[in-house]
Amino acid sequence: MTEQNKRMHKAAGEALAEKMHILELCSQLRHSAKSIRRLNIPEYNWWNESLHGVARAGTATVFPQAIAMAAAFDPEMVHHIAEIISNEARAKYNYSQSIGDRGIYKGLTMWSPNINIFRDPRWGRGHETYGEDPYLTGELGVAFIRGLQGDDEKYLKTSACAKHFAVHSGPEPERHTFNAVVSKKDMFETYLPAFRRAVQDAHVSGVMGAYNRTNGEPCCASPTLMGKLLRGAWGFDGYYVSDCGALMDIVFRHRYAKNPLKGAALALNCGCELECGTLYSLLPACHALRLVKASTLRKSVARLMAVRSALGMFDKDCPFHKISPAENATPENEAVSAAAAQKCIVLLENNGILPLSPNAQRILVTGYNAENELAYLGNYNGTPREFCMVQQAVRACNADTVFAPGIHLYDPAKCNGRRQALELAKTADVILLCTGLDASIEGEESGGMLSGGGGKIGRQGDRETLELPQVQQEFIEDCLALGKKLILLNFSGGCIDFRAYKGRVDAILQCWYPGAQGGKAIADLLFGKASPSGKLPVTFYNDIAEIPDFEDYRMENRTYRYFKGKPQYPFGYGLSYTHFALSRLTLSEGRLSCTVTNNGDFDSDTVLQLYTAYPKTPYQNPQQALIKFQRLHLAKGEQKTVEFMLSEKDFYSVNEAGDTVFLQGEYPLTVSNGQDILDTSTVFQNTKPTKAIEKCPI
Repeated sequence: MTEQNKRMHKAAGEALAEKMHILELCSQLRHSAKSIRRLNIPEYNWWNESLHGVARAGTATVFPQAIAMAAAFDPEMVHHIAEIISNEARAKYNYSQSIGDRGIYKGLTMWSPNINIFRDPRWGRGHETYGEDPYLTGELGVAFIRGLQGDDEKYLKTSACAKHFAVHSGPEPERHTFNAVVSKKDMFETYLPAFRRAVQDAHVSGVMGAYNRTNGEPCCASPTLMGKLLRGAWGFDGYYVSDCGALMDIVFRHRYAKNPLKGAALALNCGCELECGTLYSLLPACHALRLVKASTLRKSVARLMAVRSALGMFDKDCPFHKISPAENATPENEAVSAAAAQKCIVLLENNGILPLSPNAQRILVTGYNAENELAYLGNYNGTPREFCMVQQAVRACNADTVFAPGIHLYDPAKCNGRRQALELAKTADVILLCTGLDASIEGEESGGMLSGGGGKIGRQGDRETLELPQVQQEFIEDCLALGKKLILLNFSGGCIDFRAYKGRVDAILQCWYPGAQGGKAIADLLFGKASPSGKLPVTFYNDIAEIPDFEDYRMENRTYRYFKGKPQYPFGYGLSYTHFALSRLTLSEGRLSCTVTNNGDFDSDTVLQLYTAYPKTPYQNPQQALIKFQRLHLAKGEQKTVEFMLSEKDFYSVNEAGDTVFLQGEYPLTVSNGQDILDTSTVFQNTKPTKAIEKCPI
């Protein structure tokens, strides 16, 4: 959207707000905004979700979960997925408008993406994020936001919302009361960069505040985060919305305001324009008691009306009004979902058994997750037009395939088919055992029957262990005892402890929550129609005991950037069916080049990852940090030279005061493809004295 059109929509929002009286203004500041007939403003529900597809509004294409998208290391893919999501959202919106349905999940304000940092593997909502790295999260967040909002000169296709601001990453049971105490260095080095990029690079139109407090201030009533930083230093000009019910927490959980009236006034005066919840029903009384000014109400409503104007809600000539309901959940969109899942899946182990030859063996597909819809859908999902699960997809490639679930996901009392599955396994050549978790075990604190804690494995959405449920561990041992070829297909939103099975099972594929077409992607990889190319966007630790307490928000000994131990599988790791050789790493005038050769027998994608380390300082910096990456395809025998353009900005770091600095000294450079590391003496050199590039804004 051009700056001129942004100003036009801003003026339209101000003009509408100026015409409203106090009660009308107050009626627009909750997520279920009322109609104002005299101004031709229809009612509108702001709450909609599109984490990996339009959610909770009937049929839609269900793409791989966000953490799976991150494993592809492919911003172009993420952008394309978001474009499709925005198209389907418009298709649904247009149909809903035509029948007068203006209810929840039918609007164009999509409360996605979740760009929090997945700092701890116990966090149940980690699979909603793009992983543990701030640079990768920023790149993918920007791509997703731009895809949702579109590139029309006059209108937003949909409105994106970056959440949850800020420093929000569990534990889920304490999120309504917890105070995240975090240093300025960790704030500006890890927790905030993706949000800054969402605002300044992607021009996101909405930001959602988190439930928790950050350094003492509730995130939805924080003069520091909302005023000084977001509006002031970063120049955010969109709308700020509370997480659902978060304003009640300010009063009744955080005890930050003495009563509901003062809580509502505090949030609005700090800059929370929109509430998801009910506390803002008190705003007329707040105004009558002079706790909020009419000018504050008007300014807040003007911002909201500017967003609705930018979405074309008050215009008849918006080109997106023409998008037909027939464009929702098309076969073409489902094909994109399957292709994306193929890029996302990570090959963790392979002793040479993969790829399998089609129709060359008898296969048993077993394990609860083989036919468990939640293991494909994750959370915040739509309803797919059709599923393609592992059993169906494998049978299409290998006719002699049988299926028996064998066990429940976690409940040993529901394992009536175990004996049958093991009998079938005796006659099989290869066992495909679908292990892992689903959204009933890891997820959000709220959510009814999907509130986490399946089989008491986690608590209110979070996990307490990295191990598979006990019933699955026992079933794996039963299958191993048969002496058959055994491949684990693992569905989960984060790391699992596979140490007991390394060298004992023949292969392990980390499938994440791969979307409704995930079975097709898995089968394509199993039978060599494509080579695995996904890379881990999180560290796979060995054990919870290796990392700090869940409630400790310091980054020390967390994520690949600071972890001091040896991980089970490192960030960026992922095997292939072929071998990529890295050579000739050179740096000249800011241009770093590396030669990649496919020396194997398969055409394949790979992901080149460029890392740096920092000059020594009295304080701890990341021991390594991702600064560039590129996904590329090489045919067998093909050689390519990849170039990364570097500038000094790629080497900026953050000191203890929260200042952005450019340190004097050498920055060693390392290139990896997820299998091999090219670690040479190549360095980026800064001979100038250490300089503060930007002072901490808070």
